[in-house]
Amino acid sequence: MPLTALAAGSKAVLQDVGDPRLFALLRSLGLTGRTEFRLCRVGDPCIIQVRSTRIGLSKAVAEFVIVSRADGVPM
Repeated sequence: MPLTALAAGSKAVLQDVGDPRLFALLRSLGLTGRTEFRLCRVGDPCIIQVRSTRIGLSKAVAEFVIVSRADGVPM
């Protein structure tokens, strides 16, 4: 599911990046394979917390971030 489909406060695990051009950008921000993070704010920008760092992603980028839930709530 795309990151934009989650509610604020959800924990997620990075599964894939739908646009290969964005992969290097996201990796440089700390989103590496199977990284767990928390969605702090939905919108534009979409704010996520990776480890102890908060990152703002434009809604256009967040739509390409494919995740699975990590907080035990079914999809």
